[in-house]
Amino acid sequence: MNPITSISAAALAMTLAAGCSSNTSDSASNPTFGRIKTDQIGYETKSAKIAIIPDSASDAFQIIDIQDNVVYEGVTSQADEWFASGTKVKQADFSDFMNPGVYIIKCKGADNSYPFAINDNVYTDLTIAAVKAYYYWRSGMEITQEHGGKFARAAGHPDTQVKIHKSAAGPKRKEGDIISSPGGWYDAGDYNKYIVNSSISVWEMLNAVELHPEYAKNLKTNIPESGNNLPDIVDEILYNLRWMVTMQDPADGGVYHKLTSLSFCGMVMPDKDNFERYVVKKSTAAALDLAATCAKAYRVLEPYDADLPGLRDSLMKTAEKAWDWAQKNPSVLFRNPEGVSTGEYGDGFVRDEFAWAAMEMTLSTGDAKKYMKDIKNEDFNFSIPAWPSVSMLGVMSYLNIPAHKDKFDADFQAFMKDNFIKLADKCLSDYEKCSYATPIVDFPWGSNSVAANQGIVLFTAYRISGNTKYIEAAEADLHYLLGRNPLDYCYVTGFGGNSVKDVHDRRCVADGIKSPIPGYLCGGPNATARGDIADSLYLYKAPAMRYCDVNGSYTTNEIAINWNSALIGLLFDVND
Repeated sequence: MNPITSISAAALAMTLAAGCSSNTSDSASNPTFGRIKTDQIGYETKSAKIAIIPDSASDAFQIIDIQDNVVYEGVTSQADEWFASGTKVKQADFSDFMNPGVYIIKCKGADNSYPFAINDNVYTDLTIAAVKAYYYWRSGMEITQEHGGKFARAAGHPDTQVKIHKSAAGPKRKEGDIISSPGGWYDAGDYNKYIVNSSISVWEMLNAVELHPEYAKNLKTNIPESGNNLPDIVDEILYNLRWMVTMQDPADGGVYHKLTSLSFCGMVMPDKDNFERYVVKKSTAAALDLAATCAKAYRVLEPYDADLPGLRDSLMKTAEKAWDWAQKNPSVLFRNPEGVSTGEYGDGFVRDEFAWAAMEMTLSTGDAKKYMKDIKNEDFNFSIPAWPSVSMLGVMSYLNIPAHKDKFDADFQAFMKDNFIKLADKCLSDYEKCSYATPIVDFPWGSNSVAANQGIVLFTAYRISGNTKYIEAAEADLHYLLGRNPLDYCYVTGFGGNSVKDVHDRRCVADGIKSPIPGYLCGGPNATARGDIADSLYLYKAPAMRYCDVNGSYTTNEIAINWNSALIGLLFDVND
């Protein structure tokens, strides 16, 4: 395979337009066949670059520039079937083509790919949008035209008059008492706020800042706080973290599981939702998650002490109180009380939450004797992190920072590193065996976040091993999310030639604007999706293809803060 000509200078200035296509037919309606699939945003100059070619097409492929010049020619691999799609495809590897520009791929017998770019800043706009998405998620704040453009809206849910639900009542706060718990992000496509899901979301964004402080500093998102001395992403994190702290009962340190209406409102704008709001039942998971998140923030926010006087000390006090409550209440598992039907985030096993919190508290205080004394190796679940399985967050906090090396004894250090590498090696093996060049093999609810979190795990493995194969596999997760998948979708709103458009989100449905707010990662294919829309609308049964881009499909097409935070973590790793 060899480059043929240099790309013209004009191509360097060209930007991708959503919906742009040079195709002979609409393969989006028949994704099993037809179009050549690429990352619809593009590829970094020196990264591995693979396109997916239908089995029915020719073995020879060409890369074409915007002036219709052939700039590269190559030959595909042999065809192979991917179990998750039930389709046979070939790979077109053009990793050695590094000329910056905008291109399409042609192959006889297939529809052209969507346009994609090659350059060293190819994901900058996407990263800005993914972070900016949280501004639009803000509860209790007007989204102004200055900062929100056509997505400006009135403020909703001030949450300064929130009732104590009977399940949350205690000696100092009685049923029906009023507290103030303002700010924070709406959790997903609904208007409620949940500590468990907020915790992993804030952790992932804090982790991105910790690992990439200069990149964070230079990322500008045009939010009301822009221009102060803090990175915009830190300002955004603080908007939610300060709400989280209000969910702690000052009387005993326990943490309310969620702030919610009793049921979901209709598809209305935030200011039109008049349902009463409640804090609901304390839980062990919420207490430990808050403790872990505040302990992580204590470390990450240290460079900003001058601009945030007293905040870190306050966060550690919150963490200590929450930890102490969990020690006294180790098995308060959350289930929705009678009469409450909003998101549950219930978790029947909380030893991984204890492990996560213990790790973060130890890393912030250095006191392993205090926090790790009751933690056992079996409390660590070496799997891709998600809100119900969080022990790997603590492990990655440890592994990513060399200065943490000596905070645990040698045997425990080896246990964490060895088992983490085994997890990463499984992802790498799955990538290398997959005809679609992706590590993802599981398709639960929110499978796209599995892909993004895999990428974060793989980058951590690279940091502790130096093996660049982990980077290649991690970037493959991103390519999958951005279009190199069997359904030919860029799963982030507002980006790519075929982005998802009808996400399950009350604002995007009720605002009357045809296009959704940009920068949101949808949940993606769900092997068990059913019951939300007519089953006939799920056109394919294969797990990687059971998805529908309609707002009624909350099991595949909702958005959520923990899915975007995983995308942000992966993008920071790739960009920096």
